[in-house]
Amino acid sequence: MLLGRDAERARIAGLLDEARGGRSGVLVLRGEPGVGKSALLADAIEGAAGMTVLSGGGIESETHLPYAGLHQIVRPVLAGLDQLPDPQARALRGALGLEAGVGDEWFLVSLAVLSLLAEAAEQAPVLCVVDDAHWLDDASSESLAFAARRLEAERIAMLFAARDTEVRRFEAPGLDELSLSGLGVDASAGLLDRIADVPLSQEARERLIDGTGGNPLALIELSSRLSEAELTGLEPLAEPLPVGSRIEDAFLSRVRRLPEATQTMLLVAAAEDTGATATVVAAADRLGVELSALDEAERADLVRVRGPQLAFRHPLIRSAVYQAAPLSQRLAAHEALASVLVADADLDRRAWHRAIACVEPDVSVARELEEAAQRARRRSGFVAASLAFERAATLTPGERDRLRLLTGAVEGAWFSGRLGRALALLERARPLAHDAAARAEIDAWRGLIELNAGVPADAGELLLAAAAELAETDARRALYLLGLACVAAGYSGKGPTVTGIADRASDLDADDGLGRFLARFVRGMGAYFGGDFSAGAADLQAALELADEADAAGSAGYRGILLLAGGAGLFLGDDGAADLLNRRLAFRARAAGHLPLLTQALPRLALAEIGSGHWAAAAAGLSDGIRLAREGGQHQVLGHMLAVQALLAGLRGDEHECRELAAEAGELASRRSFVHVALTAQWALLALELGRGDAEEALGRAREITELPLRLWTGPDRVEAAVRADERELAAAWLAELEAWASSTGQQWAIAAALRCRGLLAGETEEADRVFASALAACNESVRPFERARTELAFGEFLRRTRRRREAREHLGAALHGFDSLGAAAWAERARVELRASGQTARRREPSTRDDLTAQELQIARLVAEGLSNRDVAAQLFLSPRTIDFHLRNVFRKLGISSRMQLVQLELARADAVAEAEPAAAPARA
Repeated sequence: MLLGRDAERARIAGLLDEARGGRSGVLVLRGEPGVGKSALLADAIEGAAGMTVLSGGGIESETHLPYAGLHQIVRPVLAGLDQLPDPQARALRGALGLEAGVGDEWFLVSLAVLSLLAEAAEQAPVLCVVDDAHWLDDASSESLAFAARRLEAERIAMLFAARDTEVRRFEAPGLDELSLSGLGVDASAGLLDRIADVPLSQEARERLIDGTGGNPLALIELSSRLSEAELTGLEPLAEPLPVGSRIEDAFLSRVRRLPEATQTMLLVAAAEDTGATATVVAAADRLGVELSALDEAERADLVRVRGPQLAFRHPLIRSAVYQAAPLSQRLAAHEALASVLVADADLDRRAWHRAIACVEPDVSVARELEEAAQRARRRSGFVAASLAFERAATLTPGERDRLRLLTGAVEGAWFSGRLGRALALLERARPLAHDAAARAEIDAWRGLIELNAGVPADAGELLLAAAAELAETDARRALYLLGLACVAAGYSGKGPTVTGIADRASDLDADDGLGRFLARFVRGMGAYFGGDFSAGAADLQAALELADEADAAGSAGYRGILLLAGGAGLFLGDDGAADLLNRRLAFRARAAGHLPLLTQALPRLALAEIGSGHWAAAAAGLSDGIRLAREGGQHQVLGHMLAVQALLAGLRGDEHECRELAAEAGELASRRSFVHVALTAQWALLALELGRGDAEEALGRAREITELPLRLWTGPDRVEAAVRADERELAAAWLAELEAWASSTGQQWAIAAALRCRGLLAGETEEADRVFASALAACNESVRPFERARTELAFGEFLRRTRRRREAREHLGAALHGFDSLGAAAWAERARVELRASGQTARRREPSTRDDLTAQELQIARLVAEGLSNRDVAAQLFLSPRTIDFHLRNVFRKLGISSRMQLVQLELARADAVAEAEPAAAPARA
């Protein structure tokens, strides 16, 4: 029975009861060493009747071994792997070393962990207990936290326990936490009375409670060290009491009273990372220590042996033993362990034990560690791979080999999101780079890191430097880096820089499909940002036509090809190409579990969906992406998605959400000089003010948007704001640029928007009548329903002002229907007011049942209506099948239907429902 923990036990018991009832829950217990976290976990296990219990914990010496902690936890339910989608099963088997597997993302492994736990919960509710989570290897920690954040309706309870006083910390954003403090006075006194062999004096009792702060472990260990005279008050207690960080000393004093052979046995056990009794005993034998030495450690209650497993009674005992041993003894223990780890399954552990035992360079040890790093990389254990490559570099005498290994360490740090670590490794590698190719590789990595986590303008400079080094030896690679530099310069609002980059590319010749794509992309970007829209559109269109060939020819070193191609579609205003290419990228990223590519694709895909009128799909995708970007610490991508979501809120007329999202996006942008995000946030506010009819405020926002491509994308809004604010000369100047861009791209929506703006500028003239009619005709060839509704509204307003009310009603009614269908509430109200002024009353649109669906429910409904099974939808959305089923039942209830076929018939899916399978057709102009 635990003393003084009634509230904590009740909360955990409630978590278990909810799991039994069908709702999942997670709790992270935090506190100092010895405060009782492990005791609460043990108490939870005792109370888990009728549940499948999975338990494990982190071990300090295992932090470099990828998925070591995860394997320990999920081992009892690995039979469920056969029920997982094949990509997930293969990824997890490879990660756990159960079969040869190649993966390049922990993300798919993390999804497999979620699916495996959910599969186990189909048989019985699951309690998953993880002690010492701060010592989990990073791959295990991230995968378990990923799964925990997505638990909803799986019948799973997860409990983590982590110390707050370690250098390593278990990061668990988004998970409920409970901080444990010491026991109260009464509970502490009760504990002392329970464990003491003699009655304590009041002074001793008070000193122990005050001195330990009620820490249960400190109370137990310190009272066991005091003499009977001290406990009963016959002798004074030491001043000060050895508490806090000195709890380890209490354990160590007990260790030092044991025979030397037993101390050696304990040191080997502390250095060994699996708790395998046979391994510990065999290694100790190499040091001349017999099995009987373990008996004294058991009798002292320092370790417990249960069959093949040996465990320290408390993790602090392991730490105390290992840290107090002299260096020579620690090295000897690791060398002995390496000598007995000869099985193929133990190659990684053998390599690390040998590496730890090395105090000077050793080529053979470095080679073993490099092979371990390669295996870790194949299992998506990027943090472990990075650490192994780095350690191998320190054991390698040759500079060229050290550079190669450090570059491998950089790659592992990059893929695991440890960008600060990657930069530190690059600083160590830079002095070893003596040739152009090596310097270019380092600058390319620095540029990519800066683009994702720093200042885009600085990223552009680094990428340019790398491209210059490669210009004479690898033209295709140089062009690729120049393409990324164009993106960096564009994001940082440096249009003239993009033109200069294109000039650098003019002398590069790469005549394969990928090279031609890159050359046309860079040249097109240069012309585009230089204001020559005709030449820019021709080159970017040519790049789009080469996109399929370039994509097929690309490799791991050219992961950004579809991003560049999708960007070309957006620069051209080509909704079809932008949707197709970014959707293809998102599909691949989801299928491969590649988080960075997915989060970069989602805001671009959302922009295309907003243009084509699929606002609900855009909102659902952005909601999903924002959650993923927050979890992954991808600040620039997060800012972009927040700004695009603010734009959607502005178009819908949701003032509070729009301003809140725009402010958050703007703050992120200002920290990193991310001009593109800042301007997108301004676009959102411009759209909001236009919908509200505040011309002066809208014009103020429009004046802030001064850089390409936002200056063109917002052209119709900027011109309308200037016209309605009676700034006609400014409107004419902005319209001239919009017309030039629309003419060069040939996009019908842009041509229609430019004609509408020309009609607004013409006032109440015959020219306006003719131009509005031409704009509507162009809308018939366009796929942008919002632009059409705006044109109908503008034409209707013109007709009403010129006293042609009957004609006006037709167009105003069409505008109202268009805005209502999209959910553009503020614009719909404008159309409704105009319609009333024309003499016709328009009823307010009744909210549909579709409006009751959450973004996640709508996304699930759309995918189900496209024909995907619950398991397939779960794989797409990184949730469990049971959670999908839970939300689908809510969808059916809200819509008053009972079958998937009815869902299809209601056409909740996009009108052009495109299954998320990889498109095969080449992108074409819309």
